[in-house]
Amino acid sequence: MDSLQKIGKFEAIALIIMITINQIIFNLPNTIIMNTGSSAWLNVIVISIVAILFCLLICKLFKSFPTQDIVDISEYLGGKTLKTIVGILYILFFIFVAGIFLRYLSSSLKLIYFEKSPIVFLLLLFLIPVVLTIKLGIKPVAQVNLVFTPIVLFSMLIILFATAKDFVPERIFPILGFGADKTFLIGLNNIFTFSSFAYLYFLIPVLKEPKDFKFIAITSIIISAIYLFLSVVCLLMIFPFIAFSDEMLSVYLLTRLIEFGKFFQRVDAIFIFVWILSTFSFLSITTSFINRILKKLIKIKNHKEMSYSICAIIFSVALVFKNISDIKYIQNILLKYIVILLIFAMSLMILILANLKHKKEKV
Repeated sequence: MDSLQKIGKFEAIALIIMITINQIIFNLPNTIIMNTGSSAWLNVIVISIVAILFCLLICKLFKSFPTQDIVDISEYLGGKTLKTIVGILYILFFIFVAGIFLRYLSSSLKLIYFEKSPIVFLLLLFLIPVVLTIKLGIKPVAQVNLVFTPIVLFSMLIILFATAKDFVPERIFPILGFGADKTFLIGLNNIFTFSSFAYLYFLIPVLKEPKDFKFIAITSIIISAIYLFLSVVCLLMIFPFIAFSDEMLSVYLLTRLIEFGKFFQRVDAIFIFVWILSTFSFLSITTSFINRILKKLIKIKNHKEMSYSICAIIFSVALVFKNISDIKYIQNILLKYIVILLIFAMSLMILILANLKHKKEKV
């Protein structure tokens, strides 16, 4: 049955890209701009190069384990104890990210369109379809996501190019923003925007052709980097970075500037609808990965039924935050360092040590 849940390389690429697009909607370009000022575009180039190099490194490290994910490799390295620790950490991370993203978008929709609607209603509006979808497995989720991804990517391109008329190129100056150290050294912590690496760590076992992993990883990271760069440049050239508000989706503000003649104005509702579709995909993908990790950690027959519990926990996490300001604080202070420590430090160390152990055993 598990062989029927394998996905192709284009489905896998779309899956990783969708994660990044949702992060862009989640206001991460705004976070980069607030951290680095007018040099944000240069900082994105730097962290994108680092992300591509990191991607090449993990692809090389995964060659010794062509059918395994990070949890399997952790078991090989440190037994069931390390496997359980790594599995639980990633489950908590995925739940945490899904919860804060769900609350952020729901609160933004409430602020923009549904002021009188209870936040609980908006949260359930997203989660109920997710529960029904993920019970089908990762393959149907990936197939539906493959349909949504071109639509979402095209909508983002429309936003970026339709607002070009309002660009003020002088806003990218001074080129080094808050200084060279903030751009090239301290600004390296903006690598957390590539948290989609967390999903790459679990991708190999669900691929029809594991040998395509490198192509999938590199392609998805490059496309993600391009969209992140375009988003940052667009925001930077339209809004002075000192004028950014934590209370509103920055990309949504761009849609308010788009007009197609006198008959097509206030088209922001169309983009909001597309983003809702992308959120369904994001939550379904994330919950599917949680399901797969739980299946490895807990020997249960009907692991798909765990989707109810997973969504209930995500719902609870989303209710913890009082407002968007709380979420932005968590994103800037806590989430950033969780991503760096878990995805770019601990997981990399596990892969390196596992490779050293593998080479030692071969000798």
